[in-house]
Amino acid sequence: MFLLPIPFIVAITLSLCLLYCSLALGIVIGLMLLQVVMAARFFLQPKICQTAKAKPLALDNRKVFHNFNYFLFFYNVLMGLSTCLFRLLCSLVVGAWLIGRIDRTIMPKGYEAADMGFRTWIGMLFVDLYHTNPSLVCFCHILVTQNQERQEQRTTSYQHFHETAGFRVSSKAKTRWLLLYTLLNNPSLSALRKPK
Repeated sequence: MFLLPIPFIVAITLSLCLLYCSLALGIVIGLMLLQVVMAARFFLQPKICQTAKAKPLALDNRKVFHNFNYFLFFYNVLMGLSTCLFRLLCSLVVGAWLIGRIDRTIMPKGYEAADMGFRTWIGMLFVDLYHTNPSLVCFCHILVTQNQERQEQRTTSYQHFHETAGFRVSSKAKTRWLLLYTLLNNPSLSALRKPK
């Protein structure tokens, strides 16, 4: 049995390659864990009641979340591309393994949990369900419109002109009354008016 010694240059090159690969893998795993911890600690709203098993899928600290998401955009793009390649490789292996089974799809029901893309899709469906619930959207729309109407009533001094006492008023007459009211309250504006 012969043992071939590894030349010193090749050993240094292999050790540097191993070091760089382990450093890159450590950074990838660290950023993934950072995103999960940040989502669990800072971005999800707290539990509704103490007996609940998990936090609701509703965002808290939206501005911080959008900043966090903005700065990790390119990392997530590269992670998505590598996940896509990994999915293709897994699909190829499982498809080759199950090629003899015509009654099974390439990613059968028992192997869906191994597919990160499928799990991401299910997670997005849950987020869509919670954030586009028709009852919740309608309720929030009603609250927003009522709040806007209250703010408009507080800011305008013409609010009693908007209330008609059961008779029709043309928009031209309403506009003329508003102009008269404005000119009476601001006499300096009458000098700036365009003469007829």
